[in-house]
Amino acid sequence: MQAGYGSLPNRMLAIESLTKSYGTTKVLRGASLEVAGGEIVGLAGPNGAGKTTLLKCLMGVVRCDSGSIRVGELDALSSALAARRLIGYAPSETALYHRLRAGELLDLAIRFHPTSRPEAGRELLATLGVPLRRRIGHLSHGMKRKVLLAQALASGAPLLVLDEPMEAFDPDARRIAVDLLREAAASGRSILCSSHDLASTERLCDRVCFLRKGAIIREGTTGDILAEVGRVVHVTLRTPTGIDNLPTKPDWSWTGTGTDWTLVHDATPEVILAALSALPIASIRTGSGSLEEVFAALYADDAP
Repeated sequence: MQAGYGSLPNRMLAIESLTKSYGTTKVLRGASLEVAGGEIVGLAGPNGAGKTTLLKCLMGVVRCDSGSIRVGELDALSSALAARRLIGYAPSETALYHRLRAGELLDLAIRFHPTSRPEAGRELLATLGVPLRRRIGHLSHGMKRKVLLAQALASGAPLLVLDEPMEAFDPDARRIAVDLLREAAASGRSILCSSHDLASTERLCDRVCFLRKGAIIREGTTGDILAEVGRVVHVTLRTPTGIDNLPTKPDWSWTGTGTDWTLVHDATPEVILAALSALPIASIRTGSGSLEEVFAALYADDAP
């Protein structure tokens, strides 16, 4: 339970059959997802998949065409302001009040949250290396993103909605941010995080939802998704080969071009070696699955 909000349900966020079109362009096509209490869910997909639009519909920045959004026990479409008080939001845009100092922007952003913690926010800014008295307009893009992450965390809200929260972070800052978010989840807060940084998503998130053309095409725990992918084989050929000349089976997925190919499979090494034996192989390297390799396999047909 979060102080100031009363008793909260185990399912902190439920988005059901969300649709949104701009003119004749359908951006969301029945997207559905849930985030439980204390869970970190990653939202992944290529540019134009609808990730930011989904988050903006959740925040009330954009009005959806149909579907439902519940935050805690609240209908976020009919009780938008009350639902917004339950959410700490870090948008993807960094067009902030440039004349304000970092500490002033923090205070402004969290003041309407009943459980906001300004002092904790200042500590977060210091931890992330942001000078409190530096004007926003004089901060780098990465520093502005740190301010946005700090104010979302310092809101004290039980649900965090983060759009590219670690964009432009250096490795040390990314590690610190992952630790801070894991601590927030361990305290019972729920997090929905959209990011192109799949390596950080893999380290951070309990569950991942992959979005394509406005619909969720794959979701599951991070561990289950990586386990389902099975093993990965990186193949280098002596001569360029087209994908039609590569061996395939129902559960195999090739990505690559020319002489460099990656196979995602669920077969034994003996089956793989037998299938590849007819190819002009220069080298083979095996590796465990990663979300980046899952992404490549899921969206291979989307490449221009």
